[in-house]
Amino acid sequence: MEIKINIGREVEGTGALLVPSECKKVSRRHASLLWKDGAVTLEDNESSNGTFVNGKRIAKTKISETDIVSLGGREGEAETYKLDLKKIFDSCRQAEKAQRTDYSREFEDVKQAYVDYQAAVSQLKKGIAVKSQMPLRIISFVPTLIGAVIALLPDADPNARIVAISVGGAITGLINILMTGRNSNANDQIAEEITELQIKYQPRYSCPKCGTKFPFTTHWKKLQADGKCPNPKCNALFVKK
Repeated sequence: MEIKINIGREVEGTGALLVPSECKKVSRRHASLLWKDGAVTLEDNESSNGTFVNGKRIAKTKISETDIVSLGGREGEAETYKLDLKKIFDSCRQAEKAQRTDYSREFEDVKQAYVDYQAAVSQLKKGIAVKSQMPLRIISFVPTLIGAVIALLPDADPNARIVAISVGGAITGLINILMTGRNSNANDQIAEEITELQIKYQPRYSCPKCGTKFPFTTHWKKLQADGKCPNPKCNALFVKK
């Protein structure tokens, strides 16, 4: 994308940068600046007193945001004009962003953010489930095993067998009740940590142009199928035409 800015004491039109009239060493149409895909070229329009970049007079050169550009003389001289490059560069970036519609390349990171989030949620659920249930599952197996061993002993008293099986079943039932409580606590923990994951991945799972946040209940394939940002005020396209 190209943006041209004409600079001087008598310039007009869209993108013109009008220099104050008291800067008399600046010509009426002193210089022009061309922004093209982030690269900036400054050209002097054969002005009477010249255009200076970092103290050196130039005819045409590429500039960066950190350079010092002065019109009509070196920086600090009377009746000259120093360009505010930060303001100019920011303005060009905003204009470029406003006109740009193709965000298919940036949408690749949006897709990856969804994949990373789902993988993190899956790993979280798996880890908490194992951590909360495994100890009780192991313990619940012990009384059942003891009851079975006693019941199978050839010389065991029939009443002892009944008691062993009953006690084993009761303990197992109690442990299952405890596991239900643990499952409830685990679900609360999962919900809390999922919220933290959403906060972590939300900046990436958003429109790369306007910043509209996409709900994680909406798959990236749905967004890509729609082809554009759901914000009606945004013109970002997620599929390259």
